[in-house]
Amino acid sequence: MARQMVGDGDDVYRLKVTLSRPNLSGQVVEFYGPFNSIGAARGQRTAYTKYSWVEAAQIQSAFTEWSDVR
Repeated sequence: MARQMVGDGDDVYRLKVTLSRPNLSGQVVEFYGPFNSIGAARGQRTAYTKYSWVEAAQIQSAFTEWSDVR
């Protein structure tokens, strides 16, 4: 069963986390989401920023526009 994250014209959010991994090639950027509310993204950011290897955690937003697939 599929679920609808957001409707037409709604914003969707993701979390961009920059990790410091000196033993694995320095900085690594990972993305988490999408989240249908900024509150959910903030909650994830709070969870990740407690770790010492997280250098930055930024919330990003996107505007949805749906179109037919050909």
